[in-house]
Amino acid sequence: MSNDRRVVITGLGAVTPIGNDVETFWANLKNGVSGIRAIDAFDTAAYDCKIGGQVPNFDPKPFFKNPKDVRRTDRFTQLSMAAAKMAIEDSGIDMEKLQRRDRFGVIVSTGIGGLKTLQDQLTILLTKGPSRNSPFTIPMLISNMASGVISMEFDVRGPNLCIVTACATSNNAIGEAWRIIKFGDADIFRGGGGGIGTRQDARREDLL
Repeated sequence: MSNDRRVVITGLGAVTPIGNDVETFWANLKNGVSGIRAIDAFDTAAYDCKIGGQVPNFDPKPFFKNPKDVRRTDRFTQLSMAAAKMAIEDSGIDMEKLQRRDRFGVIVSTGIGGLKTLQDQLTILLTKGPSRNSPFTIPMLISNMASGVISMEFDVRGPNLCIVTACATSNNAIGEAWRIIKFGDADIFRGGGGGIGTRQDARREDLL
């Protein structure tokens, strides 16, 4: 297949410390609004640093078909799902009418994955024993779980992977989605980063 295919971004989604939607995020970014604030997600009394870039006022429940999935996913996956659904809605893709689901891929990258799940379950292991560990520990913490959960939520069966490259991970995911579409291995991709919380949707120009 020819590799001269053009690839365009058609949908955006963002869940960030400076905005839980693209419009708010972009406005605050342009106006120099800082997302760094006092941490209240956990007790910082024993820490020298007490500030960070939290995502405030985020409720993951509206972004999952099954409310139980919220309890079975780490926060990085929840952020990824929210941004992914925003991107799909923004793109105008009608998922109900989508025919070639094997041509729709997902790349959601992350620098670490479910770090909180790892910390919580290690604490339980050391204080209460292995019998008290959640059976969802591994599915919650592994780095490629966000892309997996998103593909299951939307029932898409194209290429699915996770790139782990620290702070560059979202850009690498978008670039790899571009390459896979350009060389004909998929037609639509949901690509970006989880934990960092941005998502972009790319698809072939001739599918617009």
